[in-house]
Amino acid sequence: MSKSIILKIIHKAFFVLPYLIMAIVTVPIFGVAITETSKLLGLKTIPVPVVGTGSMYPSLFWAKSEGGPEDNDKVVIEEYRSTPHLYKRYDGLNIFSKKYLKRLIGRGDMVAFKNDQTRAILKEEGRDTDAGFIKRVIGLPGDTLELRDGFTYLNGQLIAEPYIASPRSTYGSEYLKDCQKLVLTENHYFVMGDNRKVSSDSRYALGLVKLDDIGYVLPLQEQQIYHSLWRDTSKDDDLLGQPTLVSTEFINLVNDVRNTKKVSSLKSVPTLIKSSSYRGEKLLHSSNTSYGIKQAIKESGYSNIVLGEFVSHGHFSAKELIENLLYNSSTAKQILSPDYTDIGISTLNLEINGCPSQVIVGHLGGYVPANYDEKTIDSWKNLSQNISSVLPSWEGAVGHDQLDQVKLSSLLSIFYRKLELAKEIVTIMEQKKWLTDAQEDRIKADQSDTNQADQLVKELNKP
Repeated sequence: MSKSIILKIIHKAFFVLPYLIMAIVTVPIFGVAITETSKLLGLKTIPVPVVGTGSMYPSLFWAKSEGGPEDNDKVVIEEYRSTPHLYKRYDGLNIFSKKYLKRLIGRGDMVAFKNDQTRAILKEEGRDTDAGFIKRVIGLPGDTLELRDGFTYLNGQLIAEPYIASPRSTYGSEYLKDCQKLVLTENHYFVMGDNRKVSSDSRYALGLVKLDDIGYVLPLQEQQIYHSLWRDTSKDDDLLGQPTLVSTEFINLVNDVRNTKKVSSLKSVPTLIKSSSYRGEKLLHSSNTSYGIKQAIKESGYSNIVLGEFVSHGHFSAKELIENLLYNSSTAKQILSPDYTDIGISTLNLEINGCPSQVIVGHLGGYVPANYDEKTIDSWKNLSQNISSVLPSWEGAVGHDQLDQVKLSSLLSIFYRKLELAKEIVTIMEQKKWLTDAQEDRIKADQSDTNQADQLVKELNKP
């Protein structure tokens, strides 16, 4: 090749080089711009971090640290389960009086949202208040919803819900109570978590979610990636009206957990079963009943120092109930407490005003030694010693004509009563036993004895 030809090629290369460089630089930038624009317009999914996914199990990951069954250290958790990928909800673009690219919300869609209610709930739970919630849309504007016997009825029809963690697990609460119909208004959506028994959603303080609060959505028809985790719903209807809890199985599961924590097992006590039944019957008729655990315990004939109660509305299997109780920190602490030794549990099914209702009540009882302050014990000892020291002189005055013997007799009776009480209380406290109700009543009455004794002493000492 001649030198002139080579020079021409080099000259052309230098001429084209700026365009090549521009193409190399701009093509990736253009590609990024298209990708980001697609995300902004809701045409491409993006990962949406959420605070805990226990409420959306089994589709989303539920860690053991959150009370769930899955261990991240032992199981590979796919990103779409720990950080779901959703479309940004885009309100659409108006072109010549027509709207394009609007992302509609449908039944069964997963949606991520935040509002004043989510912030208040997250604040109460000590979580990031700006994280928002992720739930599933169950009702659209204009729909009529009803929760009955653990199932969801939409526009009068029982709906199949393969995505929920367990069948017959949908129960009402303060916003939508069981067997009450709710008609959704314009731009308002009813949402629930898939793990119905632990989900804080539209049934509770959250209430309905406004369209403008929804930031991200994943349509039901694009959730195939989760289908392998969903249930077969073909036999769900068979559960209608049927009890689900076996109390002996539940107690065995509780004791299995207690044993792993090196805590002694609970034993089933018939009187506690009776008291829990008494209490459950009242709760079914009114959650605000004045008939409390103490009255139920007393009427059942059970007696112990430490008493506790847990209440769960709805149908639970033994496994579901123990998981639900352990998920809540306060009930977990209660059923695992070494202070309790006895348990009784009752499941009550009634139809209240045409609404199938069930409540599970567990009563716990146990004994812990009393621990009295040394100053309190010393005060009773001093009282005993003081009475013992002055008693002989007053006893020696019996029969003296110069003293009112009626008043002296009353004073001695008070001294004997106070001395007997003081010795008895010292013995009880040193043995770390609990005072009985009768002893407590005597202690209260002792103040009156003290006042009366002081008055009698003054009167008898008058010249």
